[in-house]
Amino acid sequence: PREGFIESLDVNVTLIRRRIRDPRLRIEMVTVGELTRTRVAVAHLATICKASLVDEALRRIRRVKVDGVLDSGQLMEFIEDTPWTVFPLIRATESPDAVAGGLLEGRLAIIVDGSPWVLLAPSTFIDLIHSPEDYYERFPAVALVRGLRILFSVVALFGPSVYVALTTFHREVIPTNLLLSIIAAREGVPFPAVLEALMMELGFEIIREAGVRMPSQLGQSVSIVGALILGESAIRAGIVSAPMIITVAVTALAILMLPDFSSTVALRVLRFPLLLLAGTYGAYGLMLGAAALLMHLLSLRSFGTPYLAPFGPLLPSDLGDTFIRLPVWAHRKRPAAAEQLDARRAAGQLKPGPGPSGQGGSS
Repeated sequence: PREGFIESLDVNVTLIRRRIRDPRLRIEMVTVGELTRTRVAVAHLATICKASLVDEALRRIRRVKVDGVLDSGQLMEFIEDTPWTVFPLIRATESPDAVAGGLLEGRLAIIVDGSPWVLLAPSTFIDLIHSPEDYYERFPAVALVRGLRILFSVVALFGPSVYVALTTFHREVIPTNLLLSIIAAREGVPFPAVLEALMMELGFEIIREAGVRMPSQLGQSVSIVGALILGESAIRAGIVSAPMIITVAVTALAILMLPDFSSTVALRVLRFPLLLLAGTYGAYGLMLGAAALLMHLLSLRSFGTPYLAPFGPLLPSDLGDTFIRLPVWAHRKRPAAAEQLDARRAAGQLKPGPGPSGQGGSS
């Protein structure tokens, strides 16, 4: 679908109602902001979404006492379970079909007048690698794409740190020919690998932010030309090595595979402390950082739902729509991570097949 939400709450509610034409779709209206009097709508399906979830969302919204709320991103910071994390605990989307899909799963949608981003709650970490297009393509292709997203999100997070740890503390792990090539490329570089990686990461962040804020006709060209000139000049000047340029460039591209912008920001922020741990303690620092990150994710909740569900806690019934996606006809129940009043999504025996003998293909 090419449709997207806009800044009008009435239009956004209409876009949702076009997809769910049922009187059980309820819209609760709330006003937030002493001066702005911003309208906020909470949408849910009365026979699917639990009333306790709706009541909790309304309670959190009504307790917001500020001069004004201008965007859903501001409201999100008031109603999320914990502010001390870089990960988005509530999913924000501009796609009406994604919101309709979330409502059918028993979630609720929060629509803020003046914002094109609609909030879906509760949300989980696995939602960050899902894209609405995943449900419109053949399921084997979706499994491949999701696998690539997971792989390259790990590369984007740990790639520079692993390179720094191996070249600084664990050179015996690197094959001899590759190690000799890296040593030859680093000959004459005056900085340690960790400082080299930090400089290049900061350089790429500068180029990325400058490209975003420049006029659209120049932004992409400046980003590409700036990266090429920066990398080539840095190598010729002996400031950084070619393998480091390749590592940082691959991680910069890998992070763009994630469909959720907030998750890419989280990975970009986390790369820097992991780099410092790898440059200080090597693989041990990386393991400590990974363990701390995992414990942090396990402690997070989104409107009471564990953030790492269906893996922590393990929910076998939800594993069919995580790293892979089973066929649509196999999704008979709604996700157990988001508790619902009615868990049944579809009838049984929907698997397609040939018709009775002598009738297949005829009409």
